[in-house]
Amino acid sequence: MNNSLPYVQPAPQPVVPEKRRYTLAQKLLALAVLLLGYFYIRAFLFSAAGLGRTLFVFLLLAVSAAYMAHARIRPNAAAVAAGVLTGLFSLVFVWIPSDWLTFFTAVFCQLSYTYFVYKSMDTRIERRPGRFFDLDLLKAVFAMPFASFGALFPALFTAPADRRAKGNRRAVRTVGLVLLGLVLSAFPTAVVVSLLSFDGGFRALLDGLFSFDLPQVSFFEQLVYIVMAVPVAMYIFGLWSSGSRGACAGMQAESCARSRRAAQILPRTVVVAACVPLLLVYLLFFVVQFSYFTSAFSGVLPADFSYAEYARQGFFELCAVLVLNGGVAYLLFLFAKRTGKNAALRICIGLFCAASLILTATAVSKMLLYVDAFGLTLPRVYTLWFMLTVALVFILLLARMVSRRVRFVPAALAVCIAMFGILAFSNAPSIVSRFNADRVCSGAGWTLDRAYFEQLGASAVPDAVRLENDPNADHVTRSNARRFLDDYALYHEDGGFFSFNLAEHRARQALADRAPQNADG
Repeated sequence: MNNSLPYVQPAPQPVVPEKRRYTLAQKLLALAVLLLGYFYIRAFLFSAAGLGRTLFVFLLLAVSAAYMAHARIRPNAAAVAAGVLTGLFSLVFVWIPSDWLTFFTAVFCQLSYTYFVYKSMDTRIERRPGRFFDLDLLKAVFAMPFASFGALFPALFTAPADRRAKGNRRAVRTVGLVLLGLVLSAFPTAVVVSLLSFDGGFRALLDGLFSFDLPQVSFFEQLVYIVMAVPVAMYIFGLWSSGSRGACAGMQAESCARSRRAAQILPRTVVVAACVPLLLVYLLFFVVQFSYFTSAFSGVLPADFSYAEYARQGFFELCAVLVLNGGVAYLLFLFAKRTGKNAALRICIGLFCAASLILTATAVSKMLLYVDAFGLTLPRVYTLWFMLTVALVFILLLARMVSRRVRFVPAALAVCIAMFGILAFSNAPSIVSRFNADRVCSGAGWTLDRAYFEQLGASAVPDAVRLENDPNADHVTRSNARRFLDDYALYHEDGGFFSFNLAEHRARQALADRAPQNADG
């Protein structure tokens, strides 16, 4: 008889994930991006576009290149191109004054830098822009940074993983904890200092201790900058951390292709039935308005219309239709089933492209007629640029529908970047100012109002100096130019070294060379 106890399977022990360790290089990168986050907040959110933004971009690229060299990360061609474009377009900030163009340049630089880091460390979807570029960009901008969004603090306040740094771990941890304590004490210290500043002697002592030649800002302002810098640093370091540990590994070319095939649920009949009503509306619209539209191409103003009414009537509606057509083409690409040569789908998208090109040509012709009559303004330049860019993209899409050899995504991306570069580096405000001043000085008979000069800002100053005393300009234009220059010289403040840009530098030089005005104005 066997009296031994039955064997009992031991309960499985819970698997405790190993705590992630960060190398000393990663810790230094975390500290660098924290400081750069503060610089970003000051340069991009609380300062005008200028040299400070360009310096920030180049410093960020230099830190990134140093870390990549240490970690032996070799970027591919797409990553190198994105990094070069980031640095190149940052020069726009020292070229033109702050306006909507510098805002979009900042957005472009941020997206291109994110794509540069992402492509340097993760090419599982595509090595270069292609048919999954939209998913690739979404992964770079959203998935990767937020997958390791909280990695900044463990990287800052844990001991490094390098074996050779084991002896210094206690010191590194101590420094990190001291840094954390200083950050936590910033707010109460600022409150106490502000409250005690009622005493004249204490305030004089502070003025003597901190009498540096720096912009005067309060402790509370500095605290706001620091608090806002933290999520910026978390985003940048999260992108690097996710790339180094292979986060979001499920998003690969194979999985993206499966998702795209699964989304293609619309049969050919549904696609044709959905497109035909829209195409018929376009056809009817073109037939009814044929003589109205052809007036723009012939340069003849239709009866009962002024130039302003003719150019503006329905213009923004046409732009909305173009955006709608682009959205329809994209949705058809995503959800239409692929069978054989996909003739029905390609014909529908091709017809949308043709209709869009006709609308674009009409809108551009109307706007050029308006410009010839009343001159250029920044909104008109931006509008013409947008219409031309859209037309080029639709031409590429139409070519893709005709021939499968056309690589639409990289070609369209290259066209959009090139067109944006032309707009940014052409210094559109200066071109507008020079064009209108030349026409006025040659006797065009235009009147330039105060709003026109104020819209152009510093870029209009050199030409306003020329116009205020030109006998060919009408009295109202000369008066408006003179009042604009007086107000600019009186109220415009020099933003300092980090807000320097060439447009304002040329404006200051023009004001310095301005001839003294007579008392009668």
